[in-house]
Amino acid sequence: MPIDEIILKTQRLKELLAQVPEEPTYDTWMEQIHELLEDREQLLAAHGPDLEKADQTVLRQLVDDSQKIARLIEAEHQRLGMTLGTARMERKTVKSYVDPYEDVDSNFSGLFDQQT
Repeated sequence: MPIDEIILKTQRLKELLAQVPEEPTYDTWMEQIHELLEDREQLLAAHGPDLEKADQTVLRQLVDDSQKIARLIEAEHQRLGMTLGTARMERKTVKSYVDPYEDVDSNFSGLFDQQT
């Protein structure tokens, strides 16, 4: 039954979104989420009329889960935005740093490299 497949994909999405991976596997994780979202969307579009006949409790749970998924995705987008914002700020800070000794021709290393 299509509702069972939709429920399984919804559960898998919740599981994946509950465990945001670190950098090495992040892209694969995002691809899995996008594939599941697309598959689920296609199932919902294709079987929309069938869902009206489904158990109302099951439908309510599906709606609740969909809202949870939307919140988790939004939270991840915000986290990514903050991460990118921090990286941009760090890059900007590095670029804006002015070395006060840049124009000095002397080599001061002799003063600091002596052993006492």
